[in-house]
Amino acid sequence: MTNSTNPTTPTTHSLGPLSRTHVLLVHVLAVALLQGSANAIQGLLAVIAKKEFAAANWQVVIITSAPTVFFVLSIFWSGLFARRRLGTFMLIYWAIFCLPLAFIGLATNIWMLIALQLISSIGAAGYHPPAGDLLKRLYPDAQRGRIYSFVWGGWMISAALFGYGLGQWLTVDSHAFRYYMPLAAGLQLLGVMLLLWLSRATGHTQQREGTIDRSPWSLRQAFEPIAHMREVLRADPVFARYEAAYMTYGIGWMITYALIPIFVVDKLNLNYEQIAKSTQVAYQVAIVVAALPAGWLMDRIGAIRTCSISFAMLTFYPIALIFTAKEDHLLLASLWFGLAHAGASVGWMLGPVSLAPSREKVAQYVGIHATLVGVRGAIFQAAGVGLYSLTHSFTWPFVFAGAAFAWSAWQMWTLHRAERVKAAV
Repeated sequence: MTNSTNPTTPTTHSLGPLSRTHVLLVHVLAVALLQGSANAIQGLLAVIAKKEFAAANWQVVIITSAPTVFFVLSIFWSGLFARRRLGTFMLIYWAIFCLPLAFIGLATNIWMLIALQLISSIGAAGYHPPAGDLLKRLYPDAQRGRIYSFVWGGWMISAALFGYGLGQWLTVDSHAFRYYMPLAAGLQLLGVMLLLWLSRATGHTQQREGTIDRSPWSLRQAFEPIAHMREVLRADPVFARYEAAYMTYGIGWMITYALIPIFVVDKLNLNYEQIAKSTQVAYQVAIVVAALPAGWLMDRIGAIRTCSISFAMLTFYPIALIFTAKEDHLLLASLWFGLAHAGASVGWMLGPVSLAPSREKVAQYVGIHATLVGVRGAIFQAAGVGLYSLTHSFTWPFVFAGAAFAWSAWQMWTLHRAERVKAAV
């Protein structure tokens, strides 16, 4: 299928016998089953740990930070992706990420839950290298922001529906997680199968065959991605500054993310349904509404300026949390969070995809970007909860988070100005 809006689009965007609409619908459904269900589970897991297993605050930090901390392994997942067929890679990913979540249904104590969450978190970062590669190869540059907004929107709608349903179920039966965890693993496997079918039907699988690294594996090669990450960041100062701004933004995100499960239980004393409705559902509905405008903005003005605007808007989310005293206040704050976060969410994937100098480098750039999530996750979730424990107040961590969002907006805006000056020379 040719792209009439961009005559320079290379033939690698050919979709075989499928129309672009069919490709997008299957893509959205696959991601909804795979990632939407996982998001809903993760959104309630720390609350389950606190309510059903009497988890201490430091144990909650382990649960919430594990998926982000283990993003440091993204660069290794990127290396594995370069050496494996997509089918083999995705089944390894499913076995490490999804199966442990299914076994949480059998957990009898907090340490079993934590151990399974840690194993699952090792696999979580494996999603992003193939996701970025599919986006780059299937869709033309001029439309990718809007297309990704549909994929992301489907992801968020499914997460909101799953989250609300699970919240309702848990309110009726607090042990419902023992049933829905295994069911979710089956849905996630179906999502994997759909992605593999899509890759084969569009010719993506065949295109990758010629790029798979088939050289003999060695222990030294396992650590090469770290050296390559440093080389890429040194050689590409625009990407390095983009990542520096995301690092600062991530400080604010990690602090608020880690504190929300403690905040809704200890300060607001909400039940499962109230928590799901005023956090996950409100956030995801808002981000779906804002996803298409964010994608359009990304196509029109680029990832750097879009993220700068989004980061500036996010400044007000932790400030709103300071004044949150009941469920309705939290719902409004979460709605704003979703609206503000849409640009950063689209830029999270499309920034590295657009900044990569070639299609072959996309998985590496996405892997580097995701790896740095783990670096900030390892530090700032614990720092946020630690500051709360020291001050016995949510105010100071939320003020610190707001300052981080504001500074990251300035970093991204100065990068845009530098690029504009360079382009004018």
